[in-house]
This record gives sequence, C-alpha cells and structure tokens, in this order.
Amino acid sequence: MPRKGFVPQAISEHLDSLNQALADQQSFGIIGLDVQAIVRIFNKAEERLSGLPASEVLNHSFFDDVAPCTASRLFRGRFLAGLERGSLDEHFFYTFTYRIRPVSAHIHMLYRPAQSPLVFLFVDRVIPLFEDLG
Repeated sequence: MPRKGFVPQAISEHLDSLNQALADQQSFGIIGLDVQAIVRIFNKAEERLSGLPASEVLNHSFFDDVAPCTASRLFRGRFLAGLERGSLDEHFFYTFTYRIRPVSAHIHMLYRPAQSPLVFLFVDRVIPLFEDLG
C-alpha cells in the first residue's frame, strides 16, 4: 500500500492557494487538471520526473495528449469517479509508459471543489523499472 502523507498538510488542506509558483517550490510532482482534464499546473519537479517540458503539457489534455497511458479504468476511471462523487482523495501506484521508459510512481489524486476547481495529481517515489543498458 502506498504510504500516505508525502504531500505537506499546508498544501493538501489549502488547495485554494496552490498555484504554479507554489507548486514549483515542491520536490514532488504536481499536476493540476481542470474538470475536462486539461493541464493547468505542471511543476518543475514533474518536468524533471517525466522528462516533459511544461510548454508541451500546459493547456493540453492529460489523458489524450500528455499521458495517454493513463487513459485506463485504473487512472482516468478514478478521475471520472471523483468528479461524479464531487470529491477525491486516493493513493495508488501507477506505471507510466508513454514517451519515457516505464516508471512506477505513487500517485495521490486529490479533488476538493470547495477549495479548488482543479483535480491535483501528486507524484512521488518514482522508480525506474528497467536499467538503461545502452
């Protein structure tokens, strides 16, 4: 089971103050999606972890353009279910396979519409699954 609590409480309890500048100060990945799954926040740590520059990610569809490997019941399904329920606070492991070598990550998906209209994906503990043998 993923360990909970890698997102500081000052952030998880105050999503209304989480903007690009604050996100860029964090050491773990932060992706903010609007309810149509368009990327609105993509922090510097996530750029480093994913190898994707924010300029190629911001204002693009997360599930269609940025990380189509997440367009599954396990990932997008959680996103859609959280929107339908009106809240989301889930931890899970996921292996990203698009554009980069496969990496496993601890995802904390958080949606509290009373605090912020964005669904936040917090990404921690990225583990490469294969060594670069080249």
